[in-house]
Amino acid sequence: MSADRRRSLCAREFRKLGFSNSNPAQDLERVPPGLLALDNMLYFSRHAPSAYSRVSDGLGGAGQGPRLGRPPWPSHDSLPHSPPQFVLENSSREDKHECPFARSSIQLTVLLCELLHVGEPCSETAQDFTPMFFGQDQSFHELFCVGIQLLNKTWKEMRATQEDFDKVMQVVREQLARTLALKPTSLELFRTKVNALTYGEVLRLRQTERLHQEGTLAPPILELREKLKPELMGLIRQQRLLRLCEGTLFRKISSRRRQDKLWFCCLSPNHKVLQYGDVEEGASPPPTESLPEQLPVANIRALLTGRDCPHVREKGSGKQNKDLCELAFSVSYDHGEQEAHLNFIAPSKREFHLWTDGLSALLGSPMGSEQTRLDLELLLTMETKLRLLELENVPIPEQPPPVPPPPTNFNFCYDCSIIEP
Repeated sequence: MSADRRRSLCAREFRKLGFSNSNPAQDLERVPPGLLALDNMLYFSRHAPSAYSRVSDGLGGAGQGPRLGRPPWPSHDSLPHSPPQFVLENSSREDKHECPFARSSIQLTVLLCELLHVGEPCSETAQDFTPMFFGQDQSFHELFCVGIQLLNKTWKEMRATQEDFDKVMQVVREQLARTLALKPTSLELFRTKVNALTYGEVLRLRQTERLHQEGTLAPPILELREKLKPELMGLIRQQRLLRLCEGTLFRKISSRRRQDKLWFCCLSPNHKVLQYGDVEEGASPPPTESLPEQLPVANIRALLTGRDCPHVREKGSGKQNKDLCELAFSVSYDHGEQEAHLNFIAPSKREFHLWTDGLSALLGSPMGSEQTRLDLELLLTMETKLRLLELENVPIPEQPPPVPPPPTNFNFCYDCSIIEP
């Protein structure tokens, strides 16, 4: 066979595999995914031998063409069942209904990189972990194997054509994202849940969410929410001021960054004075009348946060200073003819929001923290639902339901080794 004839056959079979170009390298130039997509295709072929040997024979003619490799080992433990004959199935379909394996693999790899934030800098404060990845040696490749089979299954359920490729990928993205959000503990559990999320189920969930959104955003509901906002903002303001009256223990940051001293600050019951003073380590918060220092609220000029605070500007730059910056706030006040500052480092982000909101309320400024936004949304949702229940004549009890009696014994335990359903 001549070189040109062989090159022509290979180009045709590369297109059967789903590559857009006769030279597959041109399809893999995009970064991401680059060669990671090819690596995923190889992994899938080698860990699904019974499937991919038939795929290669079905596409390669008389043993020629683009084989991704026939592995000398059996199926991988994480893929005990035979995967769908992806390429063989699609090569036998009508032209308009075939799902291109290579293009699907490349787009699926891009999709997984986006969902898992592959290639992005690590976050020092992130708390979003996926437990199933800690039990797999080749977690990304294994997830790809599940995803490519899911894509083929969804393609058939949607009766998709080449023009529907982007729509199929949107559905697959939603299937994978919803299942990952459930935090499955193992790959098998992930496979079970994602395969249960069929195209029909995705449509049902979309319709339910759309109806909920339309109900929430209906003009009468929006008008009711706007009417409720002032009352609920007043409730949040009251809670913030009560929190300031309770007081908080703060740590002093010395010039050497040693957090070795505590001090306590609270708002007086009449909301006119900030009272504060040093506290010994391990001691309980002192009564307000024993606090030696006082700052009249009427003398406060402004509330400063983050890098605007003088005790943060003095510390320079660095990772530790960045962490302190997110928790730092100060109040500037009149001290004779000069301006002075009372500097704070909140013990947590929540305390930072509560104190800055409370001080803003004292100064007559809007409370613009993220915590206020979340609290307001929660209260608006609850109050709106209660008002709608009243319209439907659903009785709402004035008192909470009684607490049931304790069990007769506590001879029970939870077996953590049981796999969740």
